Amino acid sequence: MCMKKNQLFDKRFLMTFFSVIAVLVIVPIFIQRPFTVNVLILCLIWSIMGIGWNFIGGYTGQVSNGHALYFAIGAYTGALLLKWFSITPWISMWIGAAVSALVAFVIGMPLLRLSGHYFAIATMAIVESARIIFLNWGLIGGATGVTFLEKNMSSFFTLQFVAKHPFYYVCLIFFALMVLLSKALENTRFGFYCQAIKANPESAQSVGINTTKYKSIAYMLSAAVVSIGGALYAQYIQYIDPMMLLPLSTSMLIVLVCVMGGIGTVWGPVLGAFLMTFINEYSRSLFVHINGMNFVVYGVLVILIVLFLPKGLLSIRFNKFYKKERKSHD
Repeated sequence: MCMKKNQLFDKRFLMTFFSVIAVLVIVPIFIQRPFTVNVLILCLIWSIMGIGWNFIGGYTGQVSNGHALYFAIGAYTGALLLKWFSITPWISMWIGAAVSALVAFVIGMPLLRLSGHYFAIATMAIVESARIIFLNWGLIGGATGVTFLEKNMSSFFTLQFVAKHPFYYVCLIFFALMVLLSKALENTRFGFYCQAIKANPESAQSVGINTTKYKSIAYMLSAAVVSIGGALYAQYIQYIDPMMLLPLSTSMLIVLVCVMGGIGTVWGPVLGAFLMTFINEYSRSLFVHINGMNFVVYGVLVILIVLFLPKGLLSIRFNKFYKKERKSHD
């Protein structure tokens, strides 16, 4: 166990990590087109949310279809604290993460007793109930939503920039931190316990792992990370409403990010987020007169991945690696 603790970040991961970050730092310097930078910003935000969902769905095996709730909590907390009390998002996003973790703890106590399809359906019911509440909650804007553009404060304080590049690099910092967090937790006792619970909850319980405790922690951590993604999204869009944040499709897209890339892996949500966002944004721009074409493309892509790559796109790399290993042993 001590050996593992000293190897939170192996050389292969660090080489990949610094290469990815270097590319993401350099690319916007040569891209001046606002649309492309907009797509890259959304890629980073969806990556953060995918990484968050992966803690409960990928590592622990509890497939949640209700993470739009924590996305909305992060967005509303950041927006309202800035609008009402002039609290900078640098602080409010952590308040939103704490609120999301608390909500996840309260909701998780009964929900995490369920598993499989029952848990997935229950989380869908929770987010649909939340959408109705938010739509009729006048204090937070109801169906009208919240506009919180602040021109009298510095851009760095509000995270509301005129140009897109500064916000891109802010998102990149949070993206890098979440990737490191995901990798670090994967190689700790917490990560091993979560993977054991995913593999066989009964066996994990029989060897002394408190499955209820670790599923609850994973769910709270997952909610907090997704909430940070919601806070960044809100500051970028500068307008939010329940129909934008809480439709069932938002929860499903968070799941698809991980399914496309590879569930239960560090880089799977990142790969899935970049692929999904590029397809979404460019298909909408190409088929601007055909409403919903991006969802058709999603559907076809998901069917193909489920049929031919059930472990996600990242499994291609691992399959090649295992084939090489087998040949070398033969």
